[in-house]
Amino acid sequence: MAGLELAIIHSRGDLVTALAAPAVGETELGALGPGGDALQAARDWLARELHDGVVQRLTVMVVELEHLKRRGSRPVDLERLQQSTRESIGDLRRLLCELRDEPAVDFGFVDSVRGRLEQLAEETGTLADLVVHSWPEELPAHQAMNLRRIVGEALSNVRRHSGASRVTVTLQAVNGSLAITIADNGRGMASAEGGFGLRGMGERARLLGGRISLDSSPGRGTTVRCISPLGGS
Repeated sequence: MAGLELAIIHSRGDLVTALAAPAVGETELGALGPGGDALQAARDWLARELHDGVVQRLTVMVVELEHLKRRGSRPVDLERLQQSTRESIGDLRRLLCELRDEPAVDFGFVDSVRGRLEQLAEETGTLADLVVHSWPEELPAHQAMNLRRIVGEALSNVRRHSGASRVTVTLQAVNGSLAITIADNGRGMASAEGGFGLRGMGERARLLGGRISLDSSPGRGTTVRCISPLGGS
């Protein structure tokens, strides 16, 4: 389950049943021992996946629809909403496959990154480039989802904090590993410790058996690099 080991719950069917049960309090979880810990971990995992993906995307869609009501729609606005809807449906399908212990693959990772860059460019005027080297046409769904979140968080930082006029995302597959680099020419930062979503990006990379590195200094921009084995862990 995207790197989350639940040895006490022996099948996805058991997990579905457990997640459908009423929530238990801390006292009851303590009485359950390791099984209670596993159940709580499962609920935390599912809540995080829904919050980081579908809920945030639907929230943005509501805001965009409100803007369309005020200014009228353009084809590019409707295309962006369609893409967001497709990604939300894809996330929900992936979660269902994982809960049912069914294999799932993702065919749209490159297109989703391209769409995020186009949206960033349109909304902020930032020059946004995508460079792709020998990237696989399909990825395991859990790996695509985590990598998509990492790219999204990095681009969100570019939008909110960097003051960059240009950002480049590079996707490359080398010797059984996937490398993603997000580089901007913004103001940079003095410390790479904490903040800027780095902790969350690192957690997602570790779920895939990979790692995150960050290179930044004041006035010299920021480069975020994620390397993970193809297929994840």
